[in-house]
Amino acid sequence: MAEIRLKARSAFAALLKPGRHGTEGGAAGVSLSERAGLALCVISARAGKASEVATKMNSVTGLDLPVGSKRVSKNGFALIGTAPGQWLAVAESREARALPAMLGVALKGDATMVDLSDGKAVLRISGPRARDTLGKGCSLDLHPSVFKPGNAATTPVALIDCVIWQVDETPTYDLAVPTSYAESFWSWLTASAAEYGYTVK
Repeated sequence: MAEIRLKARSAFAALLKPGRHGTEGGAAGVSLSERAGLALCVISARAGKASEVATKMNSVTGLDLPVGSKRVSKNGFALIGTAPGQWLAVAESREARALPAMLGVALKGDATMVDLSDGKAVLRISGPRARDTLGKGCSLDLHPSVFKPGNAATTPVALIDCVIWQVDETPTYDLAVPTSYAESFWSWLTASAAEYGYTVK
């Protein structure tokens, strides 16, 4: 019998239609794209093991664990504080994708790790009107004096629980969204960005 191989398919694959959309005329105020091919996992330190986790994390990744809702990154690997003693790890580059397995070995007994690569998808929202677009469904204060590059938060956006972090001052934001809510989130996001005009990459 022939072997059947299934290829992983993004939750947003059928939703993203490249091109310019929304209000016509002038430059689009928002750019939307999916951060495909990422490896994501949640790392939770066991009670009383935060110090050991920090030491071993630094040894494997070269990163100091972020304190509070912050994001740190190095060589395509990022750690985002999501709760006390808990972090979302995001591996972007091919080399960085080997780190979660290495961390699983190094942190054994000190922390638990849960693979979320198939459970969450990451969207990038960028452009001069990105902040206004997100503000329509997010109660978080995204004003540049409060929420800056390196800041992160776990918060509902359009009533969907998301992890959001700011990448740069453009502003550019990445949002980790549950794949089961991909269609609902995309519907809200494109409707919110339409008045500013948006491009899909």
